[in-house]
Amino acid sequence: MIKDYLYTQITSSLEALAFSHDVTIVDADDLSVNVPDTALVNTRAVIMNKKFDVNVNYAYRLAHELSHILYGDHEAQAVYQFSEYGKRGEELLAHRNAIRMLMSIEMPSNPLTFMSYYRVPAWLENDVMRTYNEFKSVE
Repeated sequence: MIKDYLYTQITSSLEALAFSHDVTIVDADDLSVNVPDTALVNTRAVIMNKKFDVNVNYAYRLAHELSHILYGDHEAQAVYQFSEYGKRGEELLAHRNAIRMLMSIEMPSNPLTFMSYYRVPAWLENDVMRTYNEFKSVE
C-alpha cells in the first residue's frame, strides 16, 4: 500500500467527506482476505477490510463504497460488496463516481498515472480518460 504524504491526505479527505455526510467508516482488520469491502446503505456505514486481497488500493475502494451511499440509488439495493469487475448498474456508477471523487480531491498529472496510483482496473481506462478530460477542460 502506498504510504506517502499525498496518499494520507487523500484518505483523510475521503474520511472527512464521509463524516460530513454522516457515513461511518469501519476499518476491519480481523476479516478473512476474501471478504470484500461493504457499503451498508440504510445504516450509512462502510466496512473496509484491511486484509482484503484485491489489486485495487484502499483509497479507491473507499471512494467506491462511499459512492454507493452518497450518490447511489438507495432503492436498488441495501448492501453492496466491492468488486473490481462490477461493470453494470450501480457497480459501474460507483466506479465512475469513485474516479470523479478522487480526481476532485487530487487532480493527477495524467490518466495513466491515476490508474497506476490507485491500481484502477484496466477496463475502466475510458472512464478515467473521460473524467480526466472533463476536469482538465474546466481548469
